[in-house]
Amino acid sequence: MYSFKTAMSSLGRNAVMTAASVVTIACCLFLFGVFLLFAFNINYIGEQISSQCEIQAFIEDTVSSGGEERILKEISALPNVKYAEFESKEQAFENYKKELGSEYSENFSSLDGSDILRSSVKITPEDLTRTGELEEAAAKVRGVARVVNREDIIRRVVSVTDVIKIGSLIAMLILLITAVFIIQNTIKLSVHAREDEIHIMKFVGATDGFIRRPFVLEGVIVGIIGAMAAIIVIAFGYNAAVGQAAEFLDLFELYSFSQLAIPVCGGLLLFGIIMGNVGSRTAIRRHLKV
Repeated sequence: MYSFKTAMSSLGRNAVMTAASVVTIACCLFLFGVFLLFAFNINYIGEQISSQCEIQAFIEDTVSSGGEERILKEISALPNVKYAEFESKEQAFENYKKELGSEYSENFSSLDGSDILRSSVKITPEDLTRTGELEEAAAKVRGVARVVNREDIIRRVVSVTDVIKIGSLIAMLILLITAVFIIQNTIKLSVHAREDEIHIMKFVGATDGFIRRPFVLEGVIVGIIGAMAAIIVIAFGYNAAVGQAAEFLDLFELYSFSQLAIPVCGGLLLFGIIMGNVGSRTAIRRHLKV
């Protein structure tokens, strides 16, 4: 109780600096939260693109319906196959017309898909970095005419998402260090204001933990308030941003804030508490060495 009262009293005495610290920390945590949401959605978009990166094994025209079932089973049993789906000639033709749209698909109304297309097995790989091995294995299945592997697209997807993930992680670490430095300087002002009091308490036998506790609690409170402010801004801003982005990213689905609320809010509060704790401890450490 003493530590809490002391921390609140100190925050009140340094109200201007406290407010400035809360705003600065809220801005840092806001940027941290934005990067966190960005990383989640980039990973989600990467998963959606990855699910569309298929290897297609085309079946020979002479294979019977029973043979097509056998080929599907054999390919499904291959290593690194997430799932495999059979597509008949007729299905392939209908899908092709849908992709063209009604404006052009009418030109093909007189054609029979079985005359120009082949049945195939569409394969979604488990590991996108090992599609070459899967392509070779699928090509060896009896009755498979050829295998189309869009490996160049797959490799680009993997490399781009990896770069973005690493970049986001580095940016978040920089923001974390910056916020800790800000809290540290905020607590230092409070420590300097009470430097004589700290020395007296040390001389009369107060433990380091007893002296340190109010300052640590002060830093934690500042971190929590900053995190709460950042969460409120992010919650309202993210929903508006997703609504605008949906018009341009209609091919992909983005997370709603409710889906990410627990990891994002929990992460910001946790980082706010950690930053307040670490910043306070490092600020007061030198003054305890009397």
